[in-house]
Amino acid sequence: MKRYIIYLFVFLAAHASAQDPWSIKVNHINPQNYYGVTVANGMLGIVSSPEPLRTSQVVLAGSYDKYGRGRVSNFLNGYNMLNATLSIDGQTLRMENISSYTQELDMKEAIHRSSFRFDNKAEVTYSFLALRQLPYSALLVIEITPHADITISATNIHETPDAFRDGQMYYNEINRKHASVKLMSTQAMSPTGKLKICASSSFLFPEKAGEEPRVIHSTPNNNSHYMRFSKTLKSGEKYRFCVVGSTLTSAHHPDPINEADRLTVFASLEGCDRLLQMHKQQWSELWKSDIEIEGDAQSQQDIRSMIYHLYSFVRQAPPSPSPPWDYPV
Repeated sequence: MKRYIIYLFVFLAAHASAQDPWSIKVNHINPQNYYGVTVANGMLGIVSSPEPLRTSQVVLAGSYDKYGRGRVSNFLNGYNMLNATLSIDGQTLRMENISSYTQELDMKEAIHRSSFRFDNKAEVTYSFLALRQLPYSALLVIEITPHADITISATNIHETPDAFRDGQMYYNEINRKHASVKLMSTQAMSPTGKLKICASSSFLFPEKAGEEPRVIHSTPNNNSHYMRFSKTLKSGEKYRFCVVGSTLTSAHHPDPINEADRLTVFASLEGCDRLLQMHKQQWSELWKSDIEIEGDAQSQQDIRSMIYHLYSFVRQAPPSPSPPWDYPV
């Protein structure tokens, strides 16, 4: 009997430790049975995708128009300004050619993290987040650890949703001695013409201004454009770069395209490390109001998930319309 009790205690302890009270993680991703999770900052919501380096949906509070179902206003699916692709030695990374693919929602820091391996050539980790300190901006962080000499090629893509109309695409390079910003921007009208929706994005490189990789812009069709760079990495040489993007509409600002560009340029000048630091600080302040449960890891995780979603979908200031939720509207 005593031995049975000991075995039962060990089993329960192992079972409890398997539940992280701050994190929800999956190791087996099935695109046919996938429900995305949201990182949001009370204004901007980004829904995860089963495809690596992609997001499935971007929703901005206050962005409504009549389209799709019925004669009522619906949330607009906005520009996925963080969408990216990554190629290694000429092969684009997809679910079919990667392994050890995991996704994790870090509720403490409001960051969605993923990792995978590509052959024996490299490990890739990436994270995306809706920046708490910048309500209209989001960040994608990609880190590559090569296990052989490789050449990478990364692309950031803007695709105009089919329901939008009168799309326009821009690319601008801002080069100064202290900074260099490659700015890709897009704007379009909502289905009824009620709103102008705008987005912009930029790569953030670790190199000094003037030493970063060359960025090439291309417009393959009338509904999308992208910017791309390539770089050769030595085995064991970690490389981290970021994509920062901003989006807003004429419901939020009278000149949304210039405001989106301004916010993205500001975020670019802040740099990846400072953007992450300020985001984490603000979430740390939010989590000073927490509910702690002793002895039940699953219930603790469930409670934190509820609080996390509540914090994600509200902001203290400025007042905003109803926030985005983590399901398709």
